[in-house]
Amino acid sequence: MATVTVTKQFKEDFDLWAANALECGEFTKEDMSEFKEMLRNDFKPGSDQLREGYKAITAAGVTVPAAIDNYEDRIKVWSSFFAAAANNLRNVRKLNLKVAA
Repeated sequence: MATVTVTKQFKEDFDLWAANALECGEFTKEDMSEFKEMLRNDFKPGSDQLREGYKAITAAGVTVPAAIDNYEDRIKVWSSFFAAAANNLRNVRKLNLKVAA
């Protein structure tokens, strides 16, 4: 099975999110290890095993399968999630610095 490589930006965003999740107690070290393993599996080519059998509702109210069978699209979804989370954390840190000044 081929190894999937993520971008440097993905790694930076993920690492910031993960450090915060551990620091805030949202995840234990064991939880984070399990989460990383789940991501590795989700990033593998092939059908979507994580979302298989689940449904999602679109903005128009239509129920559709939640599975994302293209692994590159799954990576894009996770990349967007971690980018948004990391940007929120960066913004909060900037605000905290301004308030402290």
